Amino acid sequence: MSERIVTRRNAGFTLIEVMIVCAIIGILALMSIPTLQGTIERYKVRAATREFTGLFNRMRAAAVHAPAALGSTPYQISINCGTDNIAVTPALPGGGRSSYSAAKDFTGVNIYAVESNLNTAPAAELTGTVTRGMDRSGSCTMDSGTRNFTVFFATPRGLRYRVQVYGTIGRAQIVSGWN
Repeated sequence: MSERIVTRRNAGFTLIEVMIVCAIIGILALMSIPTLQGTIERYKVRAATREFTGLFNRMRAAAVHAPAALGSTPYQISINCGTDNIAVTPALPGGGRSSYSAAKDFTGVNIYAVESNLNTAPAAELTGTVTRGMDRSGSCTMDSGTRNFTVFFATPRGLRYRVQVYGTIGRAQIVSGWN
C-alpha cells in the first residue's frame, strides 16, 4: 500500500498579490483626485453664495423690524472685492454673524465684482468696497436710489456663481455661472 502524502498550502495571500491590489487601489485613488478637488471647490463657492444670501436676508429682516431710532436705512452691507470680505453694520440683532471673510470662511473663493453688468462695472466695484443700504421697507438702496445689483463669486479654477439682488423687493437669488 502506498501512502498518500497530503500537502496543505497555508491560507492567505502572497506578497505579490497584496502588492498588485495596493497598486490598483493607488491608481484608482489618483484618478479620483481631480474630481474630488472639483467637488470641494464647487462646495466652497456654493457655500460662499449661500452665506452672502443668508446674511443679506437676515439684514433685510432686521431692517424691516428695526426700531425707529436706527433711522430710515438702519443697516448697510459692505462687500469688499479687494479683500473678499462681507459685513453688515451695525451688527445684526439675535447674536448671529454679521461678517464673513474669504480667508477664514470660504478659502479660495473670490468676490469678483458688485455690479449689474461686469462690462460696465466701475473700477471701484471690481477692487474696492461697495456698500448698499437696506431701508425699513425692505428695499436695497444706495446714494442714487433703489438699485438692482449682482455679487459675482469665482474660484481660481473657473467655477463661477453669482447672487442677483433685486433692489426694489430686496430679494436675493443664487445663479450658477455667468457669461
